[in-house]
Amino acid sequence: MTKTTMIVATAQAAGSANIDDNIAKVERLAGEAASLGAELVVFPEAMMFDYTATAEQMAEAAQSHGDMFEKAMLRIAKENNIALVVGAYAAGKTKLAKNMMLAIDANGEWLGQYQKLHLYDAFLYQESSKNEPAPLQPDFGELVSFTLGGFKFGLLNCYDIRFPEISRLLVEQGADALLVSSGWVAGPLKEFHWETLLKARAIENTCYVVGSCQPAPLSVGLSMAVDPNGVAVSVVPAGEGLAIATLDQARIKAVRDVLPCLEHRRYRICQPVGV
Repeated sequence: MTKTTMIVATAQAAGSANIDDNIAKVERLAGEAASLGAELVVFPEAMMFDYTATAEQMAEAAQSHGDMFEKAMLRIAKENNIALVVGAYAAGKTKLAKNMMLAIDANGEWLGQYQKLHLYDAFLYQESSKNEPAPLQPDFGELVSFTLGGFKFGLLNCYDIRFPEISRLLVEQGADALLVSSGWVAGPLKEFHWETLLKARAIENTCYVVGSCQPAPLSVGLSMAVDPNGVAVSVVPAGEGLAIATLDQARIKAVRDVLPCLEHRRYRICQPVGV
């Protein structure tokens, strides 16, 4: 019988400059999520290392500890029998690090690795001074999705959710749910932006959106799972913790039956800007 539901968790935790502490946080929360029946847990962007660090510190962490962090994530997934999506840094081709999302199945095998496409050069922040942007590829090969437990998931990293075309492309490729890892920088109206954009991506694509964010004070928190009609069904309001939600194919179908906006489209995205 085809599986039609899946329990997922979104984790809220802060990445620090102590990589061992960050690994311990992932291990603790992954174990807790698994004990609650979750088959997949999504962690924030930059869970491996402090995103406020200098470019030199970040590049050094990626070069010296990136492989070790990846191996630890593979181990944690396998030992807890739970799939993980987690934010990390990897050594880049230049002096800058790559901002990555790692996706691993419950057997400790790779599901995919996504390099952040849209760097956060906004609100007086300059991520491009620290991280390399992902190169564009033919046929949108830079996008990453994977199938797990009867659902297809697309990966988005933080600032990506301000660009609706990337979400639409992932849904065109069959994504039932969008998984967002974020260190959504705190500031005036930023909580409002975060919540609104997560819900907008769900509503316009009639899909689930699972958003994991680092907590206050540096980020806005409010990690949540949003259903295909834009309803936040589970939220971490503050601090460190988990939000648990059940994804259901019947819910996606019910929403799309009464709101067939994907079928009503009259325009399509043909190619990346500049290609």
